[in-house]
Amino acid sequence: MGNCSVLFVCCVLAFQPSWLQRKSSKGKEKKQKRLEERAAMDAVCAKVDAANKLGDPLEAFPVFKKYDRNGTQMKKVMLTVFKHNHGANQFFREALQFEIDDTSPSMSGCCGEDCSYEILSRRTKFGESQQAHLGTPCGGCCH
Repeated sequence: MGNCSVLFVCCVLAFQPSWLQRKSSKGKEKKQKRLEERAAMDAVCAKVDAANKLGDPLEAFPVFKKYDRNGTQMKKVMLTVFKHNHGANQFFREALQFEIDDTSPSMSGCCGEDCSYEILSRRTKFGESQQAHLGTPCGGCCH
């Protein structure tokens, strides 16, 4: 009688429903997706770590090492920003202290409010000393 019970248990285990024998395909897909996302994140982290370990990031670009931006003695930095881009407008005007330039369409009056962009500018240390000496409305940029 002891042998019959062992045989019965083996038969029950052999004939389990299919949902107990294997994982669902959705579960496998989710696991595969998680593994792919984790592998992609690991690859990105490895690139960031490698970049952070570089002593001199411009070592591969020796041309830029000799560039001296103050050697140009730039008087002002200018940029164009769309009026509808409120985030960029706020960032450049408040955080970086840019102002609407005199050459901007809204200041010159040529386009008025029909123009979709503003020209912003900020004087450099070379431009500040020039403007104090010149007294011209444009700060000497075009005269």
